[in-house]
Amino acid sequence: MLSTKHLYISSKKINIYHLLIIFVLFTSKISAQNDTIFFDSNWKKSNKEAAIYYRIKPIKIKTKSAVGYKITNTDSLYVINDYYLKSNKIQFQGYSKDSEGEYLVGNAKWYDENDNKSDTREFNYKPNNNASGFKIPQWPILYLGYSIATKSQFTGGLEFCLDCKEENKLFLGLGYGITSYDGKYYGLPDIHLSYNIQKSIFIKAGGSDKSAYALAGLTFLNMIDLGFGYSAPFDKEKNPVIKGFTFGITFRFTNNKNVYGRLRMF
Repeated sequence: MLSTKHLYISSKKINIYHLLIIFVLFTSKISAQNDTIFFDSNWKKSNKEAAIYYRIKPIKIKTKSAVGYKITNTDSLYVINDYYLKSNKIQFQGYSKDSEGEYLVGNAKWYDENDNKSDTREFNYKPNNNASGFKIPQWPILYLGYSIATKSQFTGGLEFCLDCKEENKLFLGLGYGITSYDGKYYGLPDIHLSYNIQKSIFIKAGGSDKSAYALAGLTFLNMIDLGFGYSAPFDKEKNPVIKGFTFGITFRFTNNKNVYGRLRMF
């Protein structure tokens, strides 16, 4: 027969095992909660109660293992997996240079709530030494603009994205414009700053050696800016006199994917 001492020791061991099991389960639950990121309908981080989507905390893997080729200055990528909270079905699969999933690399796939693939896009950073023909440079940005106040003006030049890692973009532009006034053509230098706010609104200020202007309006993913504002001449006695309410549109051309905003497919 087991002695009382042996029974006591065995009972103590069982209690310790129970405590260990409870501790492991508790810590696993806490870890799972910390590894889950919740988003609302606008893909803003939220708590679980207000969430529509969730993401398992991204892990990093080697770039070549993820997309099959190396990328300069990028040794590893984050694995992004998003899910519908209601059904736990996959909403997005892909790889990104950042843990937020803003700078996608390789093949990206979006799914609807019925598990059907709704969109696929290839974000290809693979060097192509066989490419030929004209290519839009990645940096800086080419821009073309049209504005009208008292007269129409066409402008073109280069823009520099001063901080493209942020969602709000600040562009510095240097270019040259042409306008006609009283039957003569005039060339006007153009310098401007454009602050584009979260892919939908922009504020722009600039000028030439003849006038200054300010515009505000809407932007479509930083590809097209459409605005309304006012132009004021420095000297009303020297032609061309550009003044009054101004309408303007600007187009941007670049291969730098950080410049443009991205539509998030739901």
